[in-house]
Amino acid sequence: MAIKFQTPWWLWPNLLNLDSPILALIWQEQFARIAGVNLTISERILLFCCTWLIYCADRMLDVLKSNTKAETGRHKIHQKGQRVWIVISAILLITALVLAFNHLNNLAWMAGGIVFGLTTIHFAATHWLPILRIRIWPKEWHVGIVFSMGCALQVWSLKPDAWLNLILPTLSFGALCAISCSHITVWEVVTADRHNSDSLINAHYRFVNRLSWFDIGLGVLCLVLAVIFNPTEIQKAFIAVAISAFALAWIHDRHNQFSTNLLRTFADIGLYTPILLFLF
Repeated sequence: MAIKFQTPWWLWPNLLNLDSPILALIWQEQFARIAGVNLTISERILLFCCTWLIYCADRMLDVLKSNTKAETGRHKIHQKGQRVWIVISAILLITALVLAFNHLNNLAWMAGGIVFGLTTIHFAATHWLPILRIRIWPKEWHVGIVFSMGCALQVWSLKPDAWLNLILPTLSFGALCAISCSHITVWEVVTADRHNSDSLINAHYRFVNRLSWFDIGLGVLCLVLAVIFNPTEIQKAFIAVAISAFALAWIHDRHNQFSTNLLRTFADIGLYTPILLFLF
């Protein structure tokens, strides 16, 4: 499964589909602290497995439908080691199913079904049925919101009456994820997006041209919300989103100074900001 380009150590989490599952675990913990829920190791492993499987499947499908050479490192490694990825995916799928049947309650199954359905729509629209694509709702925004819902799913199912405290932090994190995904599209500009009239960079060029302003707007909004809401953990969630949003704006305005691989890595790791606040 070796690849022929020089690979810096900090890129491997992205190539191995680890950065997004780790991000999911960090924000699941943040949501758990907001709701006052203690999660088990099994519940955390379940989220990790599900997130990893989704990202791996998406990249594998990108590779399978493409007749040309992969344009990004994460696609190159999936193109060259398909059998290995299938075996790993099978192991994690079995693990996820066993954990789900043993640890999810009825609410979690219901919410999980909704998230699964929204994820399926993304896969279908992206890989099989272009007719399902909605010009005014790019895939980047869809992925961001669904990712955030998935991170909060188990926490909400364990304490459903905490939804009032969870909804705004979840939406704020979803907006941050949507903007982060938008940055990835703008920074990489792969052929499929360049030639698709419905892609983010073509259909929403005004949004793309003002992307750093949307970062700053989200950051300022979250700082205002942090002042309004008194519960400490909710404030920490808003502050974490604000820090990430401001960092994305700073990076975006200087993105020509960095490699595409470094930018892609920061798009996920730059959202790990709750870690900075977990000790306080």
